Amino acid sequence: MYALSQGTAARSRALALAGYFALRRRVLLAVISIGCFLALFNPTAAMAEEICKPIRYADGDTFSFKRDGELVRVRLAGYDAPERGQPFSARATEHLRMLTAGGARCDCYKADRYGRSVCTVRTLAGANVAPLMLVAGFGCIDPRFENEADPVDRDQARAALEDAQARRVGMWSGVNPQCAAEFRREKRNG
Repeated sequence: MYALSQGTAARSRALALAGYFALRRRVLLAVISIGCFLALFNPTAAMAEEICKPIRYADGDTFSFKRDGELVRVRLAGYDAPERGQPFSARATEHLRMLTAGGARCDCYKADRYGRSVCTVRTLAGANVAPLMLVAGFGCIDPRFENEADPVDRDQARAALEDAQARRVGMWSGVNPQCAAEFRREKRNG
């Protein structure tokens, strides 16, 4: 009787061990599957740094490029360029075109309320486009989104803006320069 119960106990332990490993394998497979699913549908994971070649410029902080045959609209992070109808809007668009026409590196990290990919854009040489636009006098820093920037990029943008304002270049050469956010607010309020 003792030998029979010892064999049954060994069999039970073996079955429990086999069940444990089968369950562990299924749990691991489930975790991997869920991770892959989330990576596919997580904009942060799906939008990693890539080479982007702008084909259409909407203004000084928005352009479009093709990814796998689909048009991707990009809102550049780090600055806010003059809106259409504002002084220096056309020059800001041309300056952005000059910096990115040969291609750029887009590191997209979210979508905005208009469905655009918000991206830190760098030249092919690696320079952040936001400080380059700001130092030329073609934009302001929107404080609502400033904290999204990497601290080094944020410091460069601040220094570039202060430099452009001190030298009175671009939009800062005018009598009453107005940031795009203020322009949009006034336009909405009529």
